[in-house]
Formats: sequence, C-alpha cells, structure tokens
Amino acid sequence: MEEKIINKALVELNLCDKKIEVASEPIETTPVKVTVTKTQDCDFVAIGERIKYTVTIKNECGGVLENLKFKDELDPCVEFVEDSFRVGDEPARPEIIDGILVYEIEEIQPCHSLEITFEVTATEACCKGCTPPGERSAPPVVRRILPFNPAISGTGVSGARIYVQFPEGEIRQATVNGGNWGVLAPTLPRSGDVITVWQIEPGKEKSDVVTIIV
Repeated sequence: MEEKIINKALVELNLCDKKIEVASEPIETTPVKVTVTKTQDCDFVAIGERIKYTVTIKNECGGVLENLKFKDELDPCVEFVEDSFRVGDEPARPEIIDGILVYEIEEIQPCHSLEITFEVTATEACCKGCTPPGERSAPPVVRRILPFNPAISGTGVSGARIYVQFPEGEIRQATVNGGNWGVLAPTLPRSGDVITVWQIEPGKEKSDVVTIIV
C-alpha cells in the first residue's frame, strides 16, 4: 500500500475560558517516485555497427505522471538511426536539439512502466571499444535469394559478423562459422525486393554493401 502525506490545520479559540479547537478536513499528498534505467544490447562495437538502447521509465505507484520530457544526450561518436525510435511498440519521432534526443511523454499511469528504444551507429573511434579506422572488411558473398524462401545465406570470413537489411528496414545478424553464414528473413521475400548485406571482420571497418534484388 502506498504511503501518503496527511496534513490538517488547527485553530485554537478561547471562548468563555474554554479552549476550542477547530480543524480543517485532512488533505492527502501522494509522494511521486520515478525510476529510470538504461541498457544496451552490446558492450563493444565496431565502426559502422549499431547499438540498441532501451530506457525504462517506471512510475512507482504514485499519481498519474503527466507531460514528461524524455531527454538523452547522444555521444559525439554515434549517429542516431532514423525511424528506430519507439515508445512501447509504437514508432515515434523525437526532436534532436543540440545533439540531445527530446520526446514529450503524455502520461504514465501509477504502477506502470514505459519503455523507449532507439538505435545509434558508431561513427568514430572516440568511444570505448570502437575499432580504430583501418582496413576495410571484404564484402560477403550472398547466395541466390529465391522468392518465398526465407533462408538467406552465403560465405564470408570466419569470425566476422554479417548484417542483412530487409526491405522493411529490419537488420538481422549472423556470425560466419566455417566460412558460411545464414539468417532467416522476417517475412517471405518477394520478387523485386531489395536486400542489402555487409560484413565486419574483427579489427576492420565495415565492408562495401552488397545489394541483392530478389
């Protein structure tokens, strides 16, 4: 049960040598407690790779929180990924003011949480764990993609990461194992779909992008 601050006012009167107290109706104030946590999907990243951030704002059973302003200062070595910002399951569009993401939140109900996710791309070697600029990775080989076949596969450098971007914008990743890699498409490919693939080898920069038309 949530705690409340209860207060009332008293006025003491002296009437006919008698003390009389007149009290107001008690009023209640509900303390507001909000917690904010932020997580990321990786601790180390190479230049050209994405980082996904998840921010959870929890209203710890206080009153309704209204007209909140979410702010997140972007590191100078990352670039915000357009259309990656989501509030709950819904896409949203924040403002970027002097390198700070700003988004207005209408309300959070008591004992409820709101989750905000967005992605950035590492662009410089100034952040911890970034790979310094150097040799570019070799482009991956992509096997023929057939309509209505969700299996996307090919060959690459063992230990490298493969990134496959589908027409709807979703990116799926795989690690090259024994020279081969494979991912499953989120939806069945159709004729005319454009799928892009690139590779990042350990210690190297992102490869040239391979564009495949189904």
